Amino acid sequence: MADDRWKKLWDDLKPQVSSFAQKAGETAKKAGEAISDMAKTLGKESAKLAKIGKLKADILILEGNRTDTFKKMGERLYDALKNEEPLLKEKFDDLLKELTDIETKISDKQKEIEEIAKEEKLEPEDVSKIPAVVDEEKKD
Repeated sequence: MADDRWKKLWDDLKPQVSSFAQKAGETAKKAGEAISDMAKTLGKESAKLAKIGKLKADILILEGNRTDTFKKMGERLYDALKNEEPLLKEKFDDLLKELTDIETKISDKQKEIEEIAKEEKLEPEDVSKIPAVVDEEKKD
């Protein structure tokens, strides 16, 4: 059930991720305008909405890191099988730890979004409308 919710969230955010890669500056401006409009509509403090947007962007980055780590794991597995090496868990421990760390960070950020939403009395639909916001200072 939770997996479906996160899959839907990811599916809803995929077009935004692609747009960020192509037009980060323009997207950040549009996101700021959307947050401003939403703050007026909902009567909420825009700083809290911006925080949710930044947390969403952080989650997207972490999900990309998770995908990259899975790719490394697959390549390592392929090399081991191709070379007929024994599949020892120790060969994957570093990647497993990396994945665990990423999952923990994603979970922490999701909890932070939920706490802000609860504090601001935002419905899940309201939170889903808040776009991910790229932090221009940390970008590069």
